[in-house]
Formats: sequence, structure tokens, C-alpha cells
Amino acid sequence: MKRLRRPRAGALVLLTVLAVGAVPVARDLLWPITEKVSVEAYDSTDDPNVIVALVEAHPDFVVHRATAQENAGTVILHVSMRSPSRSWSGGDPAETRSVRIRLDRPLAGREVRDGWLGTPVPKR
Repeated sequence: MKRLRRPRAGALVLLTVLAVGAVPVARDLLWPITEKVSVEAYDSTDDPNVIVALVEAHPDFVVHRATAQENAGTVILHVSMRSPSRSWSGGDPAETRSVRIRLDRPLAGREVRDGWLGTPVPKR
């Protein structure tokens, strides 16, 4: 019988559950999808601390994050792209895109590897 005396408490609990559950649902529906892409090749530049990674992506995609994980012998490139909207369905052919990545140290003779596939990346 105490449940019938406090209908507002039940409504408050229901609203709290709906509000907490709405955050991940809104995030998934409103924010675009982020995808990792593989690096096809790279170019060096006049600046020894900057390389240009070449990736294949849809023309509407934008670079979300491009980072380099460096150690003594290798540079591992991580590139992710963001689609224009969550409802993007694709269909158009990909194009080669250039992404500038700044390194902490000069590339010198270190090997460049793709962060998604783990394979060596050739110099173009």
C-alpha cells in the first residue's frame, strides 16, 4: 500500500532512468561515425619532422585524428576519419587524401607502419 501513496517517487525514478539512458542513445544518433583507415603510402616533406600520409577515403569524410606513435626504430601512423552524418550510406568511390602528421623527432631511417593493419607503409 505504500507504493500507492507515493506515485511521484515512481515517476521520479522513471524519469531518472530515462534521462540516464538518453545520453548514450543521443550520442549514438547525433554524432557521426568515426572509422580507422589504413595508410596506403607516405611522402616526406622539406621539414624532417613532418610526413604526409596518403589514405583512401570518401570525399565527404573529414580527418578526425591523425597521430604518430614513435619509438627508436618505427613510426606507427594512426588515422581516423569521420563521416558527414550518422545516416551516411556511402556509395561513392573513395579518393586518395593527404594527411600531414608531425613527428616528435625526424623520420631519418625509421620504418613507417600502419596503425590499423600493422603493415609496413611504403614511401611514395
